[in-house]
Amino acid sequence: MHLRYKLGFGLLALLAGYVLWLALLRNLSLFQVQSVTVSGLSGGSAPQIDATLELTAREMTTTNFSAGRLRAAVASYSSVAGLSVHTGFPHAVRIDVVERRPLARLDYDGSLLAVASNDRVLSGLAPSKALPLVRSTRSPLGDRVTYWLTRAELTVLAAAPRPLWRRVYSIREGSEGLTVRLRDGPLLYFGDDSLVHAKWDSASVVLASPTSRGARYIDVSLPGRPAAAVGDPLTSPVSAGSQPSAAVATLVGAGSSSTSG
Repeated sequence: MHLRYKLGFGLLALLAGYVLWLALLRNLSLFQVQSVTVSGLSGGSAPQIDATLELTAREMTTTNFSAGRLRAAVASYSSVAGLSVHTGFPHAVRIDVVERRPLARLDYDGSLLAVASNDRVLSGLAPSKALPLVRSTRSPLGDRVTYWLTRAELTVLAAAPRPLWRRVYSIREGSEGLTVRLRDGPLLYFGDDSLVHAKWDSASVVLASPTSRGARYIDVSLPGRPAAAVGDPLTSPVSAGSQPSAAVATLVGAGSSSTSG
């Protein structure tokens, strides 16, 4: 037989085998998922999410596994930000869940809800008392915070350096605009949610300065010209450039403060 015909028949055989594999063999129970390991879950809804992922995974084979089916199965859980899936031939699957971490506890009409930095309410997760408190007179729409003021407050919190975020007791709208109340520390007047990173940097510098000890409030609404009000009526604005950046790094890294409430 001519070589061209042999090659042609060989290619046809390979194509037929591939089609058979796609249509039948890769879905055989011989490759059915039997072992499922789920990691990364916490919170009240963890058992339900774990069970949903395991049940969905066991309906597939390792040779025809769809991560998209898993994502669709847990799409209703707002605490799930993403999934990383690894199959181990012939029967094992490992699923790593990336969770949305709570940013604040939202008090709406006496009910406390955990809220993430993307304005999503984390269903099934009881908010810790250590989280910053945000109060709202408007109900979330589904699993989304839509009220502009609450979203502005969450924007400020999301920009906070982690050590300072841990010290925030609450944030609210006051006579000086958006106002952050620190635990065992002064009020921080942000004004609005613009230039929030610069305002947090400015607040960090002033908190690190000995001149802010005993401050009742620190106004960072103009981040380039922060002002601290302490017991001394002759207190003057504190320049953000008056302390070297190294001092700020030491303060933030240590998670300490030179203020007293």
